[in-house]
Amino acid sequence: MDDQQTQPAKRILKWSGMGKRIVAGVLMFMMFILVGVVTVEIVLAFASFLLPGDTIPYQEIVISEKELLGVLGLFLSVLIALELIETVEVYFKQHSLHVEIVVLVAIIALARKVILLDLNKYAPLTLFALGFLVLVLGATYYFVRKAAPSEDA
Repeated sequence: MDDQQTQPAKRILKWSGMGKRIVAGVLMFMMFILVGVVTVEIVLAFASFLLPGDTIPYQEIVISEKELLGVLGLFLSVLIALELIETVEVYFKQHSLHVEIVVLVAIIALARKVILLDLNKYAPLTLFALGFLVLVLGATYYFVRKAAPSEDA
């Protein structure tokens, strides 16, 4: 950190970093639980498909596909917020915005939109535009990373 930063600024950055680690840890823990629950549901659905009759009467036990997508959308919203916090921290430290982080936030936000998208509700041109946006943001991120000075140097 710069010597020019005041004590309150250093304290804010310290608390921000600690808060991000706690949120990321909680998110990771909850994501593992979600993956475990969905895995059990997949195993039960697969077993009910393979076994004859009603040996294992399967129905959605814990979470429906719609609920799963909703939860994943919330996870991605928190990730977007964490990336925005990172953007503010970088600006706080260096008094400049890093294009790479801003593009990454846009990619995560677009990924959230695509994951939660109901294909039946949108016109083909809208879907084409979203696909084009994915390509443009991916290319932008690639070129920004390529233009950035190497961390090995």
